[in-house]
Amino acid sequence: MATSIVNPSTSDTLPTMAADDQDLGSLDVADESGRHLGKVSLPPQSSWRRICPTNRLVMILMVFCGILAVSVVILGAQGIRFKVNQRRTQGALKSFNKTLWDGISGLLQKRNGTEGRLAELEKKLTAHGNRMGTAKNRIQNQLDLLQEETKLFNCDLEELKSNGTKSGCCPKDWRSFQESCYWVSRATASWDDAKRNCERMNSHLVIINSPAEQRFIIQQKRPGFTWIGLTDVTRVWKWVDGSDYTLNKEDWAEGQPDHWYGHNLGGGEDCVHMTRLGPWNDNHCSRQLLWICELELKM
Repeated sequence: MATSIVNPSTSDTLPTMAADDQDLGSLDVADESGRHLGKVSLPPQSSWRRICPTNRLVMILMVFCGILAVSVVILGAQGIRFKVNQRRTQGALKSFNKTLWDGISGLLQKRNGTEGRLAELEKKLTAHGNRMGTAKNRIQNQLDLLQEETKLFNCDLEELKSNGTKSGCCPKDWRSFQESCYWVSRATASWDDAKRNCERMNSHLVIINSPAEQRFIIQQKRPGFTWIGLTDVTRVWKWVDGSDYTLNKEDWAEGQPDHWYGHNLGGGEDCVHMTRLGPWNDNHCSRQLLWICELELKM
């Protein structure tokens, strides 16, 4: 049997909100003939459905989805713009790095070229300086030789004028330097014998008063050890003319003087000689060495 839900008459007044609230859970039911069948209970509605009906919820969801879609579109556009800017920045950075590296490479090449030119210039300057030094030494030697020859010429001229008297000139086979004449032995002797030999020639063992005189003696002496006129037999360093000598380490070979007693010759080392290269050494006075005599000129 078919049933129908009996709706209120259209002529009746609309129920109030209170009646709706009271009858919200039930409806009157009648059959087709109009016979009343009673009230039928409807399932109760939740409070959420009463507050937010389905249509309103759908609208809220649609609005939310729209906002979300717009946000996604905006974020996507910003992401694309960021990537574009990033690519541009990367390109600019690569271009800057390339320009910078090209500049650094150019500077390195210029520096290497400059260093090479400076090294070559320094080498040329050094070679030129060496040549200048050699030329200077050669000229100085020639000037010394010319001066000596001039002095010898003047001596010969003076000898002619004085009938054999040599005033202010070095004897034959003697070398002149400043105001003295020097004679280098060919034989060897002890320090005392060398001293007596010089005295027989009205001279004395050489007394060195300046670095210039030291250099001259080194140039004139023969290879080997050579006695000079310095001794400390009195326990005080003195030259053969009695003048005092103040010890100067620059005059001596390394570690000298040492007054060595290990030679088994008796006593220490009290007499001084020049070594092969020039610096001095104290030795036993009985050693057989070359020697140099010095004669002061009387002008």
